[in-house]
Amino acid sequence: MSKKLIISLSVCLGVIAVILILFWTLFALSTVEVEYHTTTKNLSLSNEEIVEAGKFSYGACVFFDGKSKYVENINSKASEKENFAYLEVVNIETVFPNRYIIHVAEREEVFAVKANSVFYVCDEDLRVLRIVDEFVSEKDNPILLENLTINNEVVRVGDFLDVEQTGVLTIYDELLRNNRTLIEQQGFIESISLGTNYVEVTDKTYISVTIKTFQGRTYVINNIDFALANKFQLMFAVDSVLFSNINSDGYLVDENGEIVCDRVFDDDGNIMTDENGDYLKGEPWTYQRILNSYVLIDNFVLNDYQEVSETDIFYNLVEF
Repeated sequence: MSKKLIISLSVCLGVIAVILILFWTLFALSTVEVEYHTTTKNLSLSNEEIVEAGKFSYGACVFFDGKSKYVENINSKASEKENFAYLEVVNIETVFPNRYIIHVAEREEVFAVKANSVFYVCDEDLRVLRIVDEFVSEKDNPILLENLTINNEVVRVGDFLDVEQTGVLTIYDELLRNNRTLIEQQGFIESISLGTNYVEVTDKTYISVTIKTFQGRTYVINNIDFALANKFQLMFAVDSVLFSNINSDGYLVDENGEIVCDRVFDDDGNIMTDENGDYLKGEPWTYQRILNSYVLIDNFVLNDYQEVSETDIFYNLVEF
């Protein structure tokens, strides 16, 4: 072996050795900190408790250290200490050369899921934050969620509910897209009940929700897995129009001040008109009649023969 080759190999080995030393000294994890991104209401953990729960490998090179295991360690801590259920790890940031920052937030109480004789108070991801025997639906409480099919054999604080109707996991976010904060959601919606609607034309069954408000109004939204954000938008628009366009005599009026009445149909389902071509008027809509009805919000029939967009939705007033 020539001297030049020996020198070259020695230099390469020396450089590699220096790099390895730097990796395992300069870039060796030495400090872990915690940074909150929300205020805390139910969360009462010290930074030391959170860091300790992560079981961090101090001295490991931050370049090669997988951080997902630390997140899992913190999440699983709820099985030992229930207050950890309220803790959400947003991410773990690497700050060079040798520091981690755990970015955390407090999980909010969004839903109270009724299940047999108990209620699971959950966040929007249906993580169980606490379990209570009694629950009262009030404007500053979580939204009551009923008739949810839960697949978990055993449910403990800190568990995520495994549910059949996965569309409920989008409800909170779709309401946010309609500029409704959690406080506004809880102040408007008293309860949400899961159900189904069968479409005979397509022989398909879809998940529906019945929403009851604190104002005594009922909305039924069919197929929550399609255009839910737009359906919520329509719900709020209808809620504003129906209950603000009431005249002094208690009748629902249109933009021209005319009393809104039912259409009259013949035996074949066609809308009937008079000799002048004007629609025949049926029973007028009063405020009390509206309260004794529910608003049905749905989309056009989904099939393989025509394209239906997320704006192809409608509403009807249906008496109980």
